[in-house]
Amino acid sequence: MLAAAAALTALLLFAAQEVVFGGGLTAIDEGRLLRITHDDYVHVSVRVEQLKKDPPSTHTIYLFGGSGTMECFVSETSLAAAVSREAHERFGVVSLAAHQESMAMTLALVDNLPPGPATLAIGLAPIRVTGKPERDAQMLSGHTLLVRSPRLATVAPRHLGRQPPTSGAIAGLFDYVGSYVRERATGKAIWGSRLRYETHYYPVGAKGHTPLGKRHNVLFVREKDVELYRKYADYNFAMLEEVLDLADERGFDVVLYDQPLNASAAGPDWSGVVPAYQKRARELAAGYGVPYVRIKVDLTDHDFADLFHLLAPARLKWQPEMARRLASALTAPDVAVAAAPLAGRPDTAPR
Repeated sequence: MLAAAAALTALLLFAAQEVVFGGGLTAIDEGRLLRITHDDYVHVSVRVEQLKKDPPSTHTIYLFGGSGTMECFVSETSLAAAVSREAHERFGVVSLAAHQESMAMTLALVDNLPPGPATLAIGLAPIRVTGKPERDAQMLSGHTLLVRSPRLATVAPRHLGRQPPTSGAIAGLFDYVGSYVRERATGKAIWGSRLRYETHYYPVGAKGHTPLGKRHNVLFVREKDVELYRKYADYNFAMLEEVLDLADERGFDVVLYDQPLNASAAGPDWSGVVPAYQKRARELAAGYGVPYVRIKVDLTDHDFADLFHLLAPARLKWQPEMARRLASALTAPDVAVAAAPLAGRPDTAPR
């Protein structure tokens, strides 16, 4: 009797796993699945399933990156319109950026994109090249993203040192359900009710930290990024290469760009991390023949909420130049300008 019950339970768990990770997310309104209004990981997971179910009919620019990318443009619609005007050709924009999105997460999302003409606009920043492989390995058991990525499972033994578990994504499913119950219980929305996903952490009218507040932990952030870059840059660039390989196989174009950083508060070279990763990214872009564009906008400390995120007025300054650079890369990739190194001290670049 106990054995039969255990078998039935296991069967139900695997069935639930197939529903959640096999496209069933589109059968439920996204708002009912969100744990919090900024549930980026659920949002991008649902979004790629929706894209597979109803692929775009026009050439689509998919944005990848961290919350720095999320805060550098006004909206998908307005950015698409701006790129289309600059390129004299119709383009769509879909943001698959998420808070602390790693290169491995970008790989998993690209693996789930539908076929069709597409450009992957991949944002770079210190946090994008300092992620720990241990965190990414959790995706193999269904944590973080509610998507299944055969490509990530294939490269996992080489880059993550492990195989996907035989239990599949059941552990991740339990984690999601547990965090859903916990977050809904502590928030204002009851279980099963709709939440509206917030596309910006700093919406119109939001204020940033004071100049002193922005500088309070600058030294700690830079020292930590130097340490993490030395440890994990090779891993993160290897994952970026996996993204570029997959894009090439699937016929997707790629554009690399830098996310905004508050150089006024943290210094232009980020203790050597920025010129170091830019140099590697330029070499990688040249090797794969993809544009690495420089989005140059005159930004001040007042444009940033902190060290990484633009406030709403600054997005109005950044988006037009971003649209111009993307349009240039889309229509004339051979002449797109590679990102120039920031003023820095090459002798202090992390190695």
